[in-house]
Amino acid sequence: MAPPVGQPVQGPPPPGRRPAPGRARRSPGRRRARPGAGKINLDKGRVSLQKNQTVSLVKGGKPLLSQVKMGLGWEPAFRGKDIDLDASVIAYGPNRNHVDSCYFGKLSIVNGAIKHSGDNLTGEGGGDDEVIVVDLGRLPQDVTGLVFTVNSFSGQKFTEVAKAYCRLMDAASGEELVRFDLTNAEAQTGVMMAKLIKQFTGEWEMTGMGQFVKSRTVRGMVKPAAQAL
Repeated sequence: MAPPVGQPVQGPPPPGRRPAPGRARRSPGRRRARPGAGKINLDKGRVSLQKNQTVSLVKGGKPLLSQVKMGLGWEPAFRGKDIDLDASVIAYGPNRNHVDSCYFGKLSIVNGAIKHSGDNLTGEGGGDDEVIVVDLGRLPQDVTGLVFTVNSFSGQKFTEVAKAYCRLMDAASGEELVRFDLTNAEAQTGVMMAKLIKQFTGEWEMTGMGQFVKSRTVRGMVKPAAQAL
């Protein structure tokens, strides 16, 4: 059974049951930093995340804020060609169980604690193309993990997309806190951009992902996103 999201691992594995090489059992909320990655904080201001890097959403040891906006944006890699991408957020429980998905077809979930700005069909214009507002303080206790995804509903591959990014902002002030730029695209139709994991202390951590999946809709992202928590 998979370890709970955001909960510490309880004790070593039983004698005679060694984990397979490279598959050590660990909590999704306490992932070991991979080479070139590490956990950082917001004490020095805005953070630009690298892939697999984690930032704790606290300042001076205290939770930074309760309501955040996740802005996702993109531009076509070739002029004169529209790209219809869809931003979504998938909510999970402590056992990686799927709670609900917020996307252009369902703009509000978990009693309004997560809201979607609506569909952008072209990606044209500056700034964020789609925005998802998450009220961390209003999330039910059974939501401990969020995965932010982008899908190409019209079927174009991400190699045809330029400047895809996601950024986390203070919903009250609009201040950008964390940014993750998707630098190396793959010829797929779905990508997991970032995840937010609730720790057992109550604080939230954000990790840049950049993991590609063959899926044109958020429905096809539910299982691979759960595995990535």
